[in-house]
Amino acid sequence: MKIQVVSTSLTDVSTDALVVLHEEAGLLGTSDNPTLAGHFKAFVKAVKDRSSKREWFCSLDKSAGVKASYLLLDSVTFTGTAPHDEPLKTTAARAVNLCRDHSIKKITFAVHHKIAAKKAAAIIEGAILGDFYDARFKGTAAKANKRPELTVIIAVPQEALKETKAIAKDTLSVAESVNSARELLNSPHHVLTPKAMASYAQKLSKKYGMKCTVLDEKQLQKQGYLPTWEVGRGSEYPPRMMVISYTPKKKAVSEHIALVGKGMTFDSGGLCIKPREGMHTMNMDMGGSAAVLGAMEAIARLQLPVKVTAVITSAHNAVDGAAYHPGSVLKARNGKTIYVENTDAEGRLILSDALYRAGEEGAEVIWDFATLTGAVVVALGPAMGGLFTEDEELRSLMVEASNNSGDSIWPMPICREYDTFLKHDLADLDNISTSEKGGGSIHAANFLRQFVPDNTRWAHIDLAGPAATRRNWRYYRPGGTGYGVRLIVESLKLMIEKGK
Repeated sequence: MKIQVVSTSLTDVSTDALVVLHEEAGLLGTSDNPTLAGHFKAFVKAVKDRSSKREWFCSLDKSAGVKASYLLLDSVTFTGTAPHDEPLKTTAARAVNLCRDHSIKKITFAVHHKIAAKKAAAIIEGAILGDFYDARFKGTAAKANKRPELTVIIAVPQEALKETKAIAKDTLSVAESVNSARELLNSPHHVLTPKAMASYAQKLSKKYGMKCTVLDEKQLQKQGYLPTWEVGRGSEYPPRMMVISYTPKKKAVSEHIALVGKGMTFDSGGLCIKPREGMHTMNMDMGGSAAVLGAMEAIARLQLPVKVTAVITSAHNAVDGAAYHPGSVLKARNGKTIYVENTDAEGRLILSDALYRAGEEGAEVIWDFATLTGAVVVALGPAMGGLFTEDEELRSLMVEASNNSGDSIWPMPICREYDTFLKHDLADLDNISTSEKGGGSIHAANFLRQFVPDNTRWAHIDLAGPAATRRNWRYYRPGGTGYGVRLIVESLKLMIEKGK
């Protein structure tokens, strides 16, 4: 998708379709042209009278003095609960898809508003995310009918032109990075293996001037990252650890941030095998690593002035004679031993290595992202991630970032009293709680906390719900959502603004 920002009247802009959206305060576009003004007035009246459909699509007569061939008027539906500007993004995505249905290649959104740049950013983001279409695994017929590239023009007042152009560039970088994460999520397990993910990380790092270190299965075993090695050794696709380092030319944040991602490229459950329902989506059990890789792309493209290190552990939890067993006792690199009660609680095992490695890299703040528990989906549903932290400043920061970005999050408790539920007679820790069945997401967070280095600020985000969707939701098609990329970027921007 090409994005252009212009300052011109709606009658003079050369476009196939002119799109004007309606919010509660009124239309985002204005015009002195009698034909356009007449349509605008009639649509606003219909919306107020509740006699209009959600959108109004019509052809424009060239004799009316308008260069556009079509006019689309659409009303933004506010639910009162969605995060900041999500309804506007969703409506922009709907408008783009409607234009796609009519083979329209050039679309102009009118944004005549006192905060035009901010509204334009929401429209651009919704348009890019809503137009995402992953046809990589379609057949020859789909490839023969390749979708033409869209041009989206944003028409703003002259006084907002410079600011909107700057914001549009940043918005494009972040939204395209989200779509990169969505492609990773949609990839089948035999395409995105741990080795392939490591190769992707290396290519990404090289493209954007970052440093990338990869540990293979032999190095993981030799260096004592045994939980990751054990989880992955039953698969023909061996495990990997990736460490990506982004160092800015100038720093506006004193702390070194680490992003930790769970990269299970497929989770069969191991010997404690999952039921068949839903197992076909377990290639998306690497939603945390997709979020981290997408965020590193966005951070590098935006050139954010903060030192960031990404640590991703990736494995394929499969079943063969070498697969790790229930009853095994694993020794982590930090010296703690783990009794394997359930081989389907493997994500926290590979994260234990990544968290400890983040500390070894010198991180002072660690955020980990993982599709970790079904319990968090029971608690929060499919639209929200769960935020676990005892750091009030981090909690406040990430909630604010969530409201700004659209990646919804909700604070969850860490209950230290529950630590006793993870104790085991034969090892330091059990990888699940067997004495208490409730509070699964809290027990998982408590397990991870055992591997966070001392004096390190830490937040855990369980994104098992919003990492993927099985239906059309907001501006997403069924598949991966890239949840977490925008949350990370917005959190870092807030830290930069606050000088933290």
